[in-house]
Amino acid sequence: MGDITKAGSNRGDLERELEDILRFAKITYQRYVLTIEDYTREELEGDLKEYTLQLENFVVPLLERAEEEGLEDIAREIEGYYKKLIDAIKQRLLEI
Repeated sequence: MGDITKAGSNRGDLERELEDILRFAKITYQRYVLTIEDYTREELEGDLKEYTLQLENFVVPLLERAEEEGLEDIAREIEGYYKKLIDAIKQRLLEI
């Protein structure tokens, strides 16, 4: 499981930080959906909780900061990957 709060080393430069986090979110999403069938129900439930918390506690505040700087497009793309990941996990939980 990835931790978005540790992505990137460009603290202080919001645009570069967002780009790093976007790359992290894309890779996390792509890797997860490729292996989603290998996860147990317990792992999926734990990951669902973790990614939901990351979305609420990190991505949403980041989106607010980005909007203030006129960088909301990148932040919304990050948010989109998190929502797609969460939806994929929820769908997989319905299937098992």
